Order: sequence, then C-alpha cells, then structure tokens
Amino acid sequence: MAGFDAALAAATAESWALMHRIGAATRGAVGITRPAYGAAEQHGAEATAVALRAAGFEAAFDAFGNLHALLAGTDATLPAVGLGSHFDSVPDGGNYDGLAGVMAGLAVLLAAQRVGMAPRRGLRLVGLRGEESPWFGTAYLGSRLALGLVPFATMGRLVRGDTGRTLADHMADLGFHGQAGAVLSGENLACWLELHIEQGPLLIGRDVPIGIATAIRGNIRHAGAKCFGTWAHSAAVPRAFRHDAVVAVSELVMAIDGFWSERIAQGDDNFVATVGIVATRPDLHAMTKVAGEVAFTLNLGATDAAVLRQAGEFARASIAAIEARRGVRFEIGADTGSQPTRLDAALIERLDMAAAALGLGRHHMPTVGHDAGMFAQAGIPAAMVLVRNQNGSHNPEEAMEQHDYAAGVRVLARAALELAQ
Repeated sequence: MAGFDAALAAATAESWALMHRIGAATRGAVGITRPAYGAAEQHGAEATAVALRAAGFEAAFDAFGNLHALLAGTDATLPAVGLGSHFDSVPDGGNYDGLAGVMAGLAVLLAAQRVGMAPRRGLRLVGLRGEESPWFGTAYLGSRLALGLVPFATMGRLVRGDTGRTLADHMADLGFHGQAGAVLSGENLACWLELHIEQGPLLIGRDVPIGIATAIRGNIRHAGAKCFGTWAHSAAVPRAFRHDAVVAVSELVMAIDGFWSERIAQGDDNFVATVGIVATRPDLHAMTKVAGEVAFTLNLGATDAAVLRQAGEFARASIAAIEARRGVRFEIGADTGSQPTRLDAALIERLDMAAAALGLGRHHMPTVGHDAGMFAQAGIPAAMVLVRNQNGSHNPEEAMEQHDYAAGVRVLARAALELAQ
C-alpha cells in the first residue's frame, strides 16, 4: 500500500525511542533489570500500553499480565497473525533481549493503522511476561499460562528467588489474578512471528543483518549438581590417596567438551554444552586444602532430541567412570529442561522470501529458548526473525545498531502482512 514504507520507517524510529526510554527507566547500577512480574517489567508493559492507546488501539492486559492489542482484519472469523516477545530481562542484562520483539510488533501495528491498512486477518501484538528463567526458576511463564500449557494453579505456586514470594502473590500485586484455561489458541492465532536479537556472534561474523531461526534448542539442565570428595591437607596427602572434587568435576567438564568436539567433527554444529557455575564451599575451602565438595551447573543443548538424549547418557556414563576412578560421589539430580522444537517450515520460507525481496542478507540458524517454542508446542505455527547485535546478550554490554533493528522490522512487517492478506 502506498505510503506504508514511510509509515513503517517513522513507526520504527518511534519504537526505537520508546525502547530506550523503557531501558533508561529500568537501568540499575550495572545493567538493565526487569524482574518477572515486578515493577520494572510492569513499567515496560504500561509504557507500551500508553503508546498503543495514544494511537487509538484498545491495549489490554489478560489475566496473566500479558499485554494485547489488535489491528482488526476484515474477516473477524479468521484467527490473527501474532507478533511480539517478552518484557522482562535477566538481572543486570541488556535492553534488547525480548523488548526489541515487542517494539517491532508495535511498529508494524502503528504503521499499518496509520495508512488505513485493513488486512483480511488481524494483527495481534502480545507483550509477554516472565520469559527469563532466573526469577522463578523456570522460563516462559506468561506464554505458557496464556497458551494453557501449564495450569495457573500449578504455576502460581512458584517462588521468586530474590523475594521468596509466589508468582500468584507477585501477580496480585500488579492486579492480575490468573484464570483456569488459555487465552491464546489456534482459534485466535493463526501463527506467531517473533523478532529477537541473535544473542550470539554468527551474524556479526558473517556480516549479515538477519538470521532466520530453523529450530529452538532443547536442553538438559542440572542446576544444583554437586561432587563430593574428601577434604584433605594439600601437602600431606599424595596424589594416589586423594579424592579431589575439583579434579573430578574438571574431568567431567573436559569429557563433555570432548563429546562436543566429536559432534562437530561429525558435522553437527547444533549441540552446545555449558558449565556456568563452579564453586567450592566458602566456609570450608582454603588454599591449603584438597577440595571435598564442589557445586556446579550443567546445561546440555541440541536441536535433535536423539543427540540430546545421547549427550545426557554420555554425561551420566562419564560421571560413573570418574566416581570409580577418583573415589568421589556426584549428585546431579533429575534431568530438567525442554525438548527441541522445530519451527514452521512454511513460515521460515516466508521470512526468507521477505528478506530476499528487501535485498537483505540472511543466515539460517538454530536459536536458543524463546516464547516462540511455546507457541509451536501449543500447535500454533511459529517462526523467528533474528537481528544482528553486538556483544551477545544477558550482559550489560548488549548492543544493537538502529539500522539492523529497522531491517528486522521490515522483514517482520512484510511477512506478517503477506500472511494477514
């Protein structure tokens, strides 16, 4: 439609400015902190609602605190094309992880409305809550509740780590009280398109602005793993008599790194493994002690369920061998995490065609956990536009160039409007 490109450019600039105002209001001493179902996350949601209402949209919160706005289609019987992402951040993270996707959807709605666009299907913006896992120990709270994947009665009992209060309590503080059943389904959403920063170095390394996600990695996580050896005098105990927990955990890390290297040699670059926390006990450790206890985390990720299962089995077999060899004992607890999720092939092709039509370089790649995976698991076709960004994410140095953001919004808009028509 005539004038849409200019309208989209203006709306994109406005959404960029709003995103930075929200960031300034939720910045702490180090980085951006918007706790799930906290005041800072709510500020981002309310600021977005104000912008929508000023443009004439009926922006409303559902029973779980997710923000909704609809550009109505000409056929009200058809489910809408969904756009959006999440408002919250990790502690001392960056401003773009999640929020950029909400702002991109906002820009598309504003531009379409300003030129009087009336697609056959509606466009529904959804700003989701609680996607990040550090706050309540699990991820995708808002999307799982909205999609009915987990009952509110179950989810509401989760406790936020920094406050010791339940999700239900935090929601009630903000005026949300939950409900039984879903608010989003295939009846009101035809598909879900989510824009998100890449969070890694591939697009920067390949010098292309756009990534198109092929799948969302599943993972096996052990958040409270421990290895128990024997505390001993560092100078008095020979190597043959030691049961060193630090060495044992180190062996496990290197064994899993070797498994990863073998996957790469076999042509699989979709597996990842991370030990994000390693710590001896501060009340017992010393420079002159052989460590008798180490706490650690283990996170295995893959886009193939068989590879993920194989990695889990390899980790447990390695642990058994290290226990026998080193005379130590591991406690890693039950496997937690999620299964890999394939994104919709037709939507992936649609995004690729949109980027090609706009003359934008793009790269197909797997991505990490996002709300899009929950929509796919709920049976709603989902796909993701990834945007080149600097310095990764989940850190205060997270950065993104405005022209890269604008490129992602253009791809999102083109694909969404084609689907809506």
